[in-house]
Amino acid sequence: MTAAPERLPLTRTARFAWGAVAVILVGVVVLLVDALTGTPVTFEVVHRIPVSPGVLHALADVPPASFDTVGTDAPGTGLTPPRVQSGQPLLTTGGKPEVFFVGSEFCPFCAAERWPLVVALSRFGRFETLDQTQSSSSSVVPSIQTFSFVGAHYASPYVTFTGVELYSNVPAARGGFTRIATLTPTQQSLVNRYQTNLGASGGAVVRTYPFVDIGNAVTTSTSGFSPAVLVQQSQAALLAGLRHPNGQPASTALAARATLAAANELTAGICEVTAQRPGSVCGSPGVEAADQTLGIS
Repeated sequence: MTAAPERLPLTRTARFAWGAVAVILVGVVVLLVDALTGTPVTFEVVHRIPVSPGVLHALADVPPASFDTVGTDAPGTGLTPPRVQSGQPLLTTGGKPEVFFVGSEFCPFCAAERWPLVVALSRFGRFETLDQTQSSSSSVVPSIQTFSFVGAHYASPYVTFTGVELYSNVPAARGGFTRIATLTPTQQSLVNRYQTNLGASGGAVVRTYPFVDIGNAVTTSTSGFSPAVLVQQSQAALLAGLRHPNGQPASTALAARATLAAANELTAGICEVTAQRPGSVCGSPGVEAADQTLGIS
């Protein structure tokens, strides 16, 4: 976040095309008021809960057929692919390509992006610890069941993962939400380099979240699909949908297809920085479909 000291981030981006222009503008205004003024805010603390080993296993065990059946076909979900960067030095940590995420727990767009990101990363390694939470109940898209990367631990032979949550979903005493982290200068420079800028009144520049940087090769500054798709979707229902995307009620099937399609696109980005390893993932039909969508040869 770079616009001004202690200014809360917006959770929209100008290129997010999941609804009519009027709906987008209303969403931005409501989220801005929600973040900057905290009005109206329900003072309800939503605690983080550790994700159970069974859920972690389910996230890492989505059937390949689910990814391949969906590919990048998720109509009606506002699917927004990430952007491929060129000519940039590889972002690494500990000798491995790094996947870098910036978001906030209150943010519905961040909540939506965490689902496909966790699913995609779980194809290359495993989250050893991860918490679950929900986005703000007072947001324009309220109470999305999701994950938090606060204190998360991820292990992979192929990539490293860094997740930063700037604000919690707990209302602050003076409005907005409680700040829980800041970016390092190096992390901030990545955000400044790749993130979409929104021109605000008076010529100000506003940073938007979520932000994902996959090794400086593929980036995004919005969620991969509309967060509205996940409204009233429980964790259990969505996990079931990921296993059998075509055997669910319509709303769950839509949410599952959106998550799988976005996960394939993020997976294609990760494959781009791992030299297409592992081959069983990077050579799969679902990822090859994502390659075509992103323009990765």
